[in-house]
Parts: sequence; structure tokens; C-alpha cells
Amino acid sequence: MATGNAGAQHGALLLAGGGKLTVAALSGVGEEDLPWSLLSYVERTGEHVLIDDTALPHPFSSDASLERGRLRSVLCLPLVRQQKLQGLLYLGNTLCAHTFTPARLSLLGQLAAQATTSLENARRHAKVQRAEAALRGANDALTQRLEEQGWQLKQAQSRLVDAAREAGTAKVAASVFHNLGNVLTSAVLNAHMLREKVDTSRMVRLKQLLGLLEPYQGDLVGFLTRDPRGPQLANYLSGLAEELLNEHASMKESAGKLKQHLDHMRAILQVQQAYARNTLLPEECDLAELVEDALSIQLPALQRHGVTITRELRAQPRARLDKHRVLQILINLITNARNAMSELPEAHRLLRVRLDAEGSTARIQVVDSGKGIAEEHRERLFSQGFTTREDGQGLGLYSSSLAARSMGGRLTLASEGPGKGATATLELPLA
Repeated sequence: MATGNAGAQHGALLLAGGGKLTVAALSGVGEEDLPWSLLSYVERTGEHVLIDDTALPHPFSSDASLERGRLRSVLCLPLVRQQKLQGLLYLGNTLCAHTFTPARLSLLGQLAAQATTSLENARRHAKVQRAEAALRGANDALTQRLEEQGWQLKQAQSRLVDAAREAGTAKVAASVFHNLGNVLTSAVLNAHMLREKVDTSRMVRLKQLLGLLEPYQGDLVGFLTRDPRGPQLANYLSGLAEELLNEHASMKESAGKLKQHLDHMRAILQVQQAYARNTLLPEECDLAELVEDALSIQLPALQRHGVTITRELRAQPRARLDKHRVLQILINLITNARNAMSELPEAHRLLRVRLDAEGSTARIQVVDSGKGIAEEHRERLFSQGFTTREDGQGLGLYSSSLAARSMGGRLTLASEGPGKGATATLELPLA
């Protein structure tokens, strides 16, 4: 997954233990072709190494694997948890330099953090209980489906980039990557949460219960009547059944959210292809449901960042619109609001989403308590490429403003100044 998201052809996962590195997984490269001097440096210092262009001078130019000239750009990330090195993630691109952009580094940072947690859990649980096999199998199937869908989306992205270049509109492809990135982050978080639910499953208690009853297989009546634990068995089974039903419902809900993320990523591609043809895909939609859908897609990221959400849905208007364009705009606005509050204490991260209607116009507002907007930035907020974030691309507000205008609406952003939050307002026609 990391090589696919990073645009890399070479990849390796190495585990740290016993004072040495052990190769756990390889992709597109053999163990003998790994740059061991670079890997040893990252293991020793705990610092990541990024070589944007191996053709230029760099500290590891003497490494035999880099001297051969097959790699153009290289990235190695340490996987650290609680100040202890768990392993290394190595990625290499053989096609072009400057592959690992700030946006990819940000996504890889999230994947590395998740990989570190998974490695720690794997070391704690050397053996998987047989009773958990069915649940893990279901989760593996979901993960495989996510990877397969991700591969299909990347193929579609590649075709869209080619078409956009031929038409002289490569900015369409950039908008696709930006919007898919927002949804993919939530999908990855949702998959990780589902994995955690499997790891903490109550199914192991059923195995423990069977172990308790095994000595009494020939005399269960004796256990129930003479053992002091016997009378408690019925209540214990009832409670365990209730916990397993709740667990099943929770996992079913998580699986449903994963499907929602995949469906929306597919819809983003359809919307962008419609952009290329300058056409809309209107349908009757409930704006209150679209607001809830956008919040649901972003909920894992919002919860992880400790954001408190308040809904003020004062109306339930319906409109004939391209609902996936509306959803794309709302996801961008919620993502921007979350990022604007990232430097605040969690108790002060407040997100308010409002919906009302007046006459023939519906109004959706996303209000945050974040860093606000400086006066000198206001005129450039919706310009292509303008951003105040170090790892930003300047595409979210720009593409959202275009999408709003294409549906006969408009998007505005207001703030009383730095440190006073911001209010994004999306106005859409009801008729």
C-alpha cells in the first residue's frame, strides 16, 4: 500500500530487533540491492533520509546500490513508537526525480505511524487465537478489497492524467489527487480502527470458556451442580453473547463506512471526468443527508484530532444538483477547518456545521475556531496554488469554488482576523 500511495517501484519493510535489521517484506527489489549504508544511518540516528535526485551529489553516493544509477529518488522513514525504533520503511523510484512531494510525505507519515502501531501489536501477539480466525478473515477480505479498489482508482487516475494533458487541462488530474487524498485518509483510518476492533475481540473469551469446560466434557451436569462457578455459567454466556452481538454490529458499521469511502472515491473520478466534458450529473438530493455524509466520511479524522462537532440543521431542503460535487466541496471545507484548528488544544477545537434555506437559496456553513485569516490573504483565498499550509497544494478552495459556480452557486470565506476562526459559506440554488 505504501509503495502504491508513494508512487514507488521499490519498497522494503525492515524490522529492528536484537541489534540488527531484518527484512520483513520486499517489493520490486532484492535484499542484495538495498542501500545498506543509508538504512544503517536511519537506524542509528532515527532520522528520515530523502534523496530527491540521486544524480546530484548526496552523502550516500558511494553505496553500490545507488551507484548503479537505477534509482532516481529515495526515501527511508524510521518507524518509531514511544521513542523505540520498531523498523524502517524504504521506498525508491526508478522513473523520475523529486517523486516524494510534501503531500506524499504527509500521507506516508500517517501510514508509517499506522505501520508502527501494527508492528508493536504483532510483536505483542505472536500467536493468534484460533477463535479469532473468522473475524480476521473478514477483515483481511475488506483490506484486500480496499487495496484492489485503490489499484483500480490509480489506473483510472493514470488514464485521466493522460487525457488531461492531451486536452491541456492537467489541473483536472491535480484536483482528482487532492480530493481523493481527503477521502483516502479517512478510509485508511477506518480500516485501522476495524483492525483494532478485531485485535480486541471478545471471541477469545469463548475460547477461554471452552478451556474451562474441557475437563468436564463427560460430566457437565456435575460441573453445573457441584462447581461453584457452574451456577454463574448461564449469566456469563448471556453477557458474552450480548458483547459479541455489539461487536458484530460495530464491525458491520465500520465495513459499511469503508464501502461508503470507496463509493465516494469512485464518484470523485466520475465527477472529474464530467468536468473534463464540462457536464453536470444532477439528481434529486437531500442537502441535510449530504451534510451528514460529509461528516461521516471525515469523522475518523475529526475524532482522531479531538474535534467537537455541533450540527445546526435548521432546514431539510431538497435540490436537483450534482450531489457528488456538493459532497466534494463539503469534505474540502471540513478538512480545511480541521487543519486550521490543529495547533489549538483539543478542548478548543470546535466545528459547527449549519444548514438553512431562504427563498430559492440553501446555505451551508462550516464554522471553525481555528487560526483565522489574515487581511492580506483574503483576496487570494480562491486562487489556484495559493495556500497558507507548508504541505498544502492550493487546490481545495480553488476547485471547490469552481464546483460551486458550475452548479449556479457560490462559495465565500469570512474571518474576523488571525486567531478568530473562519466561516465558509456555500450557497446553492433550490430551483
